This record gives sequence, structure tokens and C-alpha cells, in this order.
Amino acid sequence: MSASYDSIVDQYMAYANASPTRPIEVRTMLRLSGEVKGKSVLDLACGSGYYGREFLRHGAGSAHGVDQSQGMIDFARALSTYRGDDMTFQTHDVMDMPSGSEHDIVLAAYLFNYAASLEELRRMFAAVVPHVKHGGRLVVQTLNPDYRLGLGDYAAYGVKVLEETPWKQGARLRLEFPGTPPALITNYRWERAHYEQAIRAAGFSAVSWHEPVLEQADIDARAEGYWEGYVHNCMSVNLVCER
Repeated sequence: MSASYDSIVDQYMAYANASPTRPIEVRTMLRLSGEVKGKSVLDLACGSGYYGREFLRHGAGSAHGVDQSQGMIDFARALSTYRGDDMTFQTHDVMDMPSGSEHDIVLAAYLFNYAASLEELRRMFAAVVPHVKHGGRLVVQTLNPDYRLGLGDYAAYGVKVLEETPWKQGARLRLEFPGTPPALITNYRWERAHYEQAIRAAGFSAVSWHEPVLEQADIDARAEGYWEGYVHNCMSVNLVCER
């Protein structure tokens, strides 16, 4: 997997801190994770450690973040030191994580959308499954197989889709984080069946799909119609993979 954020830490954090969808996304991840109190949490592609830190705030017993970007890990460690939380961090590509560490809840927010082929998607899930305890779950946030650029570029929600082109059995999308200069990243969209095949091949016993949890308070806080694109052409979707 190659999606280093070392050169775009500032742009990514500016996007993440201003993202109107982030509270919705973390709420969804928390609900899909089940009982959090006292659980061990592994936050893959952790970035600044946002998700793991939120799980600690909601009672998780521990949270450990892994990211292949040394720049993001340095930022995450500094942020935890500043805030005084107990989240720990390690620089690793998910594909090369050392064995021997199993967790009750494994989070993967915007990780699997960097798989550039179905074989890489399969290998990524196979690399993650040993880190999920038997009886635990992997909670995924990824690029929605149903999202289409022709129905909206998603700019209203903090990241803009510039291009969508056919790629192997799926599609390749070019996205832009705002900033000076803007940061460009590449994501890959795969079908639901592709994900399910990779998940089951990895050894997970069950998989389910879930839409982000949009509440009335979210709707009331924005102008009328603001969430239309999010509801009808959402770029993200969640999966729960049980072991």
C-alpha cells in the first residue's frame, strides 16, 4: 500500500479539523463498534489519532495507532502529549505490521480505499485479520461503491473529487484537500462484492454494510438542503467485519 501523507500533513489536518462530516463519521464508528468500555482498540491508518482518541474518551481501555506516514505519527504523538491522553503510536505499513498483537476493536477509517487492485485489497484484509481477536470486530470506513462523481464532486463536505476514471474492475478517483498548495490524493473504488470476497477470504465470519448516522441535530445545524449530496451520493460507507 502506498499513500504516504508525509508531505501533506498540514493540508490533511486543515481538512480534518474543518470537516463537517467528521462528527457523523466518528459517531457511526462508535455505534458500529458495540461495547467500547474497557476494550483494546487498534486504529489503522490513524493519521492524527482522532478515532483512537475518541474511543479512549468514550471509555476504551487502550488505543494504539498505526500509520505508514512518519510525519502523521510525529504529529499524533505531539498531539497526545499536548492533550495528555494515553494513546500510543507506531509507524508501519499495514501490510507489514508485526504479529502477536490482537485487539477487541480494530478501526480502519479510509484505509482500504488505497488498494490499487483486487489482489491488494485481498492482501490488506488478510494482513489485518490476525490483529482482530476472535469475537472481536473490524470497523471500516471506505469509499462508497455507490458514489459517482457525475452526481456531485463532494466539495461541500471538505474534499473535492476532481476526476473519476475506470480502473481495472473498479474506478480510480483523484481527490483534492484544500490548502496552499492543494494536496492531491488517489483513491480506488471497488464494488461491494469485491469487498465481501476479500473479507471472507481473509477469514472473517460475517460482514455487514452501514450508512453514516445522520441525526436531526446535524440537519438543523446547516442550511436547508445542505446534506442532500451526503444522503443521496455519500462518498463514504461503513462495514463491520466480525471474527
